[in-house]
Amino acid sequence: MEPLPFDSTFSISSLPGLLTSWTRPTYESVAIFGGFILFLGIGSHLIPGRKVQGQPLIHDPTKRLTYKTNGLSLFFALIAFYYFGSVHLKWFEPTLVYDHFGSIWTTVNIFATALTIYLFITGISSGRGKRHGNLLHDLFLGVELNPRMFGLDLKFFSLRPALMGWIMVNFSLAAQEIKVYGSLSTSMLLYQIFTFIYAFDYFFFEEYMLSTWDIIAENWGFMLIWGDYVWITFAFAVQPWFLLYNRFDLTPIQMLVISIIFAVGFYVFRVANAQKHQFKTNPRALIWGKPPQTINGKLLVSGFWGILRKPNYLGDWIVAFSFSFPCLFNSPIVYLYPMYLVILNSHRQWRDHIKCSKKYGKVWDEYCKRVPYVVIPYVI
Repeated sequence: MEPLPFDSTFSISSLPGLLTSWTRPTYESVAIFGGFILFLGIGSHLIPGRKVQGQPLIHDPTKRLTYKTNGLSLFFALIAFYYFGSVHLKWFEPTLVYDHFGSIWTTVNIFATALTIYLFITGISSGRGKRHGNLLHDLFLGVELNPRMFGLDLKFFSLRPALMGWIMVNFSLAAQEIKVYGSLSTSMLLYQIFTFIYAFDYFFFEEYMLSTWDIIAENWGFMLIWGDYVWITFAFAVQPWFLLYNRFDLTPIQMLVISIIFAVGFYVFRVANAQKHQFKTNPRALIWGKPPQTINGKLLVSGFWGILRKPNYLGDWIVAFSFSFPCLFNSPIVYLYPMYLVILNSHRQWRDHIKCSKKYGKVWDEYCKRVPYVVIPYVI
């Protein structure tokens, strides 16, 4: 067994070195990322899938965009290509992403920046985009709500390379651990299972994304573009890097406790999102076996939404921390993603509160009295 090609004392200070020591894009990194995007783009067109209408557009409520929800089939097609291409056909190594990680990271950053500039120029020149007067603001937050290219809604599509890319990074790091040690540690195995379930769930319920704030209201600028292609794909994979550098096994009790925490969070996250989506698409559908209760017919106060204003955030937070718990508490860097998510969702909740207060007025005040807690019962 070959020794690990890195220092065994991996910590938060190691990450800058990992990236700055591999800064130059290569032909291989461009081919890997370009082939990945091409595979997903062509697959999004060719693989059968149900066509679903999105929510009414903010700037024109009489119109809805149509989306093809074939993400789950595409997800499994990618996994099959990765497995057969690396294991059976020997086209590439299972550790491909690990082997070219730094140059791929740089390549994707350049791509995200170039795409931001391109969409800004085409959005303004075509008249589809709307300037807000500040160049940096417009580049960062975007000028167009639903940019499309090659028949794809880029905002909706880009969550595919984001989450699928994250899983490919995870798989490649797992393959490297098997290459070096001959097996996966129980900590790495638990992390891989949790993240695969999370990605599988997203694509199984891909249609639910169409009723989220990102799709409905957020322009697509550098914040979301870089967030999709770089942040999700690479920053979400800090834990397997740590576990690769610091291999250890969890005890059966630790695995059981962490799995229960994950299951509880996942249940709250999935059911809360399903209730919200169901109410938006079919307001008369039963929730927990009863007709939904609302305030003024607009604000749902049934199911988890009658307990918290953001129950999906609570579930998502628990799941996010569950991704890091297999690393135990050996380094703060492994909690980068859950802490980022808490900050992001807290800011979004604040923005939502201001927006809804202006939109609904006294109805919103009544709603806040009816559902006083935002994300943690009896706390906040």
